[in-house]
Amino acid sequence: MTKIIGHRGAMGYRPENTMTSFKKAIELKSHGIELDVHLTKDQVAVVMHDDRVDRTTDRIGRIGDYTYPQIKRLDAGSWFSKGYAGERVPSLEEVLALSVSSDFIFNIELKAGSVQYPGIERVVLALIDKYNRHKQVIVSSFDHGGIVAIKKMAPDIKTGALVSSRLYHPCQYLATMGCDALHPDYRTLDKGMVDSLLKKGYEINTYTVNHEKIIARLMRMGVTGIITNYPDLGIRQWELNS
Repeated sequence: MTKIIGHRGAMGYRPENTMTSFKKAIELKSHGIELDVHLTKDQVAVVMHDDRVDRTTDRIGRIGDYTYPQIKRLDAGSWFSKGYAGERVPSLEEVLALSVSSDFIFNIELKAGSVQYPGIERVVLALIDKYNRHKQVIVSSFDHGGIVAIKKMAPDIKTGALVSSRLYHPCQYLATMGCDALHPDYRTLDKGMVDSLLKKGYEINTYTVNHEKIIARLMRMGVTGIITNYPDLGIRQWELNS
């Protein structure tokens, strides 16, 4: 049965990638949450989508130029609504410490792009070890080298390759990385591709799906997971089909 995963928590309803957003996703009965991880200047894994704090806090600058104590002083809620003023940037540790069921999914995205974080894989794995979340996490990234590194260091951790366009022979590509899942833009999927991936034992966790009709169609196609800003829409379809 398809799992419903809250994108950056329940970002349609709460400021993204904050504890209130993750708790809202849990309240809405999500099967898991997706979150984005960067490293601070002092090597603490923190949860934010962009590599800069400008869009979602009251300050400017790159995350990697802030220490963790400095990051924790930022207001990560006011941009969304005055009602969330004072909401803080969470650490990955705070998120992994949440009280959830044993089958709850933590989809941790290692951020990639123009900013690189040497050693982020070891920092993330240490926290997964600390909170014994090995069976509950899937580590994904557009930086496919990063997820290969995760798999080499911790073969039991599920990994997912994030992609925004169609791959040529996706099963072969995932096999070269020892990857467990494809995390594609839903617009790149068709039934034949889904069937071939599932037949080979790969998971398909697709993003970012915010319309119930599309959620229902993807469920019928058999995707493993649907990442959405509105987990309640997905759960409603899940309940209708379970």
